Amino acid sequence: MTRISFQTEFRHALADIERTALDLMRRQREVSSGRRLQAPSDDPTAAAAAVTEHGALAALDRYEQAGSSVEARLRLVDTVLSDIIEQLTHAQAVATGALGDTPTQAQREAAAMELAAIRDALFADLNTSFRGVYVFAGTASTTAPFVRNADGTVGAYQGNASTIAVDIDRGRAVRVTFDGGALVQGSDPQDVFGILETLRADVLAGNTPAIEQGIAALKRVFDRAVQLQSEVGADQKALEIGAVRLTTEKLAARKRLSTLEDANMAEAISAMNRAETAYSAALGAAARLTRPSLMDYLR
Repeated sequence: MTRISFQTEFRHALADIERTALDLMRRQREVSSGRRLQAPSDDPTAAAAAVTEHGALAALDRYEQAGSSVEARLRLVDTVLSDIIEQLTHAQAVATGALGDTPTQAQREAAAMELAAIRDALFADLNTSFRGVYVFAGTASTTAPFVRNADGTVGAYQGNASTIAVDIDRGRAVRVTFDGGALVQGSDPQDVFGILETLRADVLAGNTPAIEQGIAALKRVFDRAVQLQSEVGADQKALEIGAVRLTTEKLAARKRLSTLEDANMAEAISAMNRAETAYSAALGAAARLTRPSLMDYLR
């Protein structure tokens, strides 16, 4: 019976050594890494909550990255729309200067040349691309929305009416491509390039009623450009507000994650010291248990 009792106590002693050694190692890792959660088994409830927080942070990071890309695109679109509006304003002014019988033929020819230059500037603006994506081609974003004909005129819109939108937050998407056809033509019978070509001919011919109609058509294109720029500006403002909110949410998520995963160093060091004391005690108990006694020599 004595031998069985000794074997049982010895196994218990070894188990205590193993248990306290593992606890000491865990506490030492906690202190050295500064992390309380090394494995899900350390705290299953906290580990599950940490997984949720990591997922939330990953989603916020994706929205933040998407927002940065969208902001750069919209800044470009806003700049291009500003130039389009400026070109349309200039075109109206040039056409207005050609009204009536006062302008000479040379002045009319000069005005027609200016309108051609405006046409070319608008052609370049509306074919603007961002990282290989044509922003005014709708979802046909790899196709130039406008092409030049052999005679220098501009062909029909090559894009489509759909647009590409990017999620910048939960339930919030922002357009990054636009329907160039709706901008340059809308419900008018001609697009802006056709309007300018017709207006050039009318200016050369001194056709005042037709010039006035052309000016009115340019004004409608101008109004659509201003409206689109207002929408882009609203999206830019939403991006600014969203960026602040995302930053706030990320800070809150990181704080919650720190509470779940990071160690309280004062408590961790105290726990490590207790684990070291328990381990030393287990080793001492095992040493005393295996020490030979007088009865061992008498047997």
